[in-house]
Amino acid sequence: MEPHTQLLAVLAAALATATWLAWRENNDRRDIALLGGVSGLLGAGAAVSAVL
Repeated sequence: MEPHTQLLAVLAAALATATWLAWRENNDRRDIALLGGVSGLLGAGAAVSAVL
């Protein structure tokens, strides 16, 4: 796996964890949606990068 793929995967995992923690603490729904959206985009980027 190339370094940029690993970086995207690690960032996606970190943001997914931050999203889960924000949801557990009952933060504003807007913040949770933003974290989840960015995490999803990074995860999708990592998947595409791994395939290509």
